[in-house]
Amino acid sequence: MRGERGWTGRLREVGEAFLGVLRAELAAIAADLTASGKALLRALVLLAAAFGVAFWTLGLVLYFAIELLALVLPRWGAVGIVLAVFLGLSLLLLVAARRRLATIENPGAIARRRFDEHRAWWLERVAQAGDGPPESPTKGEER
Repeated sequence: MRGERGWTGRLREVGEAFLGVLRAELAAIAADLTASGKALLRALVLLAAAFGVAFWTLGLVLYFAIELLALVLPRWGAVGIVLAVFLGLSLLLLVAARRRLATIENPGAIARRRFDEHRAWWLERVAQAGDGPPESPTKGEER
């Protein structure tokens, strides 16, 4: 009778431990997805700003072309300076947005990485609980 209580107790502990690990994994995945979502939002804001600046740069390019055709030096000189500033700002914003987008991790890759880490941890715990490492396939049973 005592051996059965030991088995049921151990089985209950394993079930509780598994649920605890599952809860922790879900919380970790949610945190990873939240961080990735925030990075995506920041990158999209920078990208929108870059497109806004690029839109006005296009207007300045048109104005600059008109002023060059008119050959009025003081006006086109001022437009050229403003154009250069807007072009530089647009390029800086695009580079910053591209760097932000590069830091975003695919949600599927996040879930897969977490699953693989959990599986490795679980196999390690099972190996520690048993007499030795998990059984490996014999020569005739290779996959």
